[in-house]
Amino acid sequence: MSHRSRRVLATGAVLAAATSAVVTGAPPAQAATTAHCPTSTTIVILPTGQGYWFPNLLMSAPACGFVDNGAPYRFTIDKATTTVYIGGNPSTYVVENLKTECTHAVVRTAGVLYAYGCHP
Repeated sequence: MSHRSRRVLATGAVLAAATSAVVTGAPPAQAATTAHCPTSTTIVILPTGQGYWFPNLLMSAPACGFVDNGAPYRFTIDKATTTVYIGGNPSTYVVENLKTECTHAVVRTAGVLYAYGCHP
């Protein structure tokens, strides 16, 4: 095999490897929506008194600057208020600087943002 033939084969192998890398590429990044909200409210009914107190959130989409870029939905809330019902008795709790991630979020009538499937 001539010196030139080896060089052409080597160049072809490099191009084939580069093309393969470009075609397969890296896996796409997971979409995410991040928003900062001044307030949120939620109501939770816990028969056993156990569980996450912010499984769903009601907020103002405009106040949060909410733009839906897809799940997961990550929220930082300055003041989150929840009313927890345990055995029919309500207790209200306020948490400042709540950070939570939710699986779903939808803007409802009058710009109310409803997020659910939330966890710490």
